Amino acid sequence: MSERLYQIDSYRTDFEALVTELVTVEGRSGVVLDATLFYPESGGQPCDTGTLGGIAVEGVVEEGARIIHLLAREPGFAVGERVKGIVDWRRRFINMQQHTGQHILSQAFEQVLDAATVSSSLGTEHSTIDVSRLDLKWEDMAAVERLANQMVYENRAVRSYEASREDAGEMRVKRSAAEKKVERGVLRIVEVSGFDRSPCGGTHLKSTGETGHIKILRWERVRETTRVEFVCGLLAGDDYFWKNRFVVDLAQRLTTKDENLPKVIDGVLEDNKALRREAGRLRSELTHYRIQDLRASAEEVSGISIITASFDMRDAMKAACEVVGGRGGGRPEVAQGGGDRLDLADEAMERALCTVRAGLADMG
Repeated sequence: MSERLYQIDSYRTDFEALVTELVTVEGRSGVVLDATLFYPESGGQPCDTGTLGGIAVEGVVEEGARIIHLLAREPGFAVGERVKGIVDWRRRFINMQQHTGQHILSQAFEQVLDAATVSSSLGTEHSTIDVSRLDLKWEDMAAVERLANQMVYENRAVRSYEASREDAGEMRVKRSAAEKKVERGVLRIVEVSGFDRSPCGGTHLKSTGETGHIKILRWERVRETTRVEFVCGLLAGDDYFWKNRFVVDLAQRLTTKDENLPKVIDGVLEDNKALRREAGRLRSELTHYRIQDLRASAEEVSGISIITASFDMRDAMKAACEVVGGRGGGRPEVAQGGGDRLDLADEAMERALCTVRAGLADMG
């Protein structure tokens, strides 16, 4: 059994522990310790990474009471030795921001829209929660986001503790899938002071203020729920930076103010549609004149009109060969190919002819 040091102090990043097992998981070297600060991938939260005995820890998985550290290479230490582990703090802190933010956001959905969180998934770029309401609007999201960030600005205390099922029931703790992983008959509760209590085994912050800004990015319907994508803290800052840079750059290129971009872009799109329609009309007209020119320049031989013109035969051959189940190619002026579906030869010829017609139109 591995003692879960991260539940005692999620801000600590280095430790020493005893190697109890060396294992192989799907061809990868794994190490089991008697205690660890590395959070395993669990409950929708990504695992910690870092180093163990100077070797990169690329993954951490949970097997019953054991926590297995997956290493980048075979370890140079043996069972019975003590090794030093170091957790990547930036990744840990981002995970704590997203997880604490998810608790706050889920409760905000409950209070504002009476929408329960059915499931959640925390990522290293963005996170999601699935809530039990459909047809949500921007106004709904704005109201939820305001309440969530109010909790952040109030910098409320966040604490974790264990409670029995009976005590948790009396405290009206929200039930969730986390209860399926109860150990020793108790639940680990994460409480946002005066706002939320949830059973959870993940790593969390000490106060809501450390979560940073909580930002809803987008949402979509997934079966009978709405999947809401969001970011918190450092990830929210990264997201805002690139989007603001994109908006400023685009506004400068279109010589307008940021707030005028939607109207200006709508105008550009309408102009583009009009230009495409006009281009299509002109192409048809030019094709008509091109055909007339070809006919006028035809050479009469024994009562037969011979018309000569150059086209991209590579495209025509490729189109024909696709029909007969073969392959073709070559240079633009000379191409060859074939296939085994001779019964489709006429269809292949028609496909090649369509390609030539398109090329003729482009020549116009």
